[in-house]
Amino acid sequence: MSRRRWAYVHLAVVGALVTMGCGAVDGVRSDPSGVEAYQTLPASADRAAPSGRSAGSTPAVEVTRRCGSDYAEDFDAGLGARTVGAGPVELVAFRVSPVPSGHSPARMFKVMIRIAPGSQATLRTVTAGTSLAYDRARFAKDNIYSLSDGEPAVRFVGCRDRSAVFNGGILTTGPRTVRLEIIHDDRHLPVTVRAYDG
Repeated sequence: MSRRRWAYVHLAVVGALVTMGCGAVDGVRSDPSGVEAYQTLPASADRAAPSGRSAGSTPAVEVTRRCGSDYAEDFDAGLGARTVGAGPVELVAFRVSPVPSGHSPARMFKVMIRIAPGSQATLRTVTAGTSLAYDRARFAKDNIYSLSDGEPAVRFVGCRDRSAVFNGGILTTGPRTVRLEIIHDDRHLPVTVRAYDG
């Protein structure tokens, strides 16, 4: 192959790769409907529970939830006393979900996340034996989960002009009180959530 023809082939391949990469930033793909979507990057089936990370480290994020995949603008009335938060993020926890068979490697309790307008933050768990379940593709109707069905950290991107509430939960192999970290503007803000038992 001549040097000139090789140069044309090389440019064509590079151009194709660049074109394929356009429209996918931070693991988020474009949606022709105009609604921002989220993409889950491949996750290892044997991903371990978080442990040993320093408080100042930046977590690897495999799931991003954005405006457009939110559930509502605000929490339901009457949940104020159970709401905890830090920075632009507030959370409210619910009961541990029942499992029809009575057994599951990990149990889940729902935790709704509210993000202030125009904000974004990363949430990560720092409690061993827990993970975050906000990838809607992995929600199980039978509530049977393994810890690896969740993620150690999830990124949330709110809506520009309104608050956004995202549905998901915490997977746990035992702990009902879970220490979390909200990472916002390079600040690491601690917060603790407890499964509701009332």
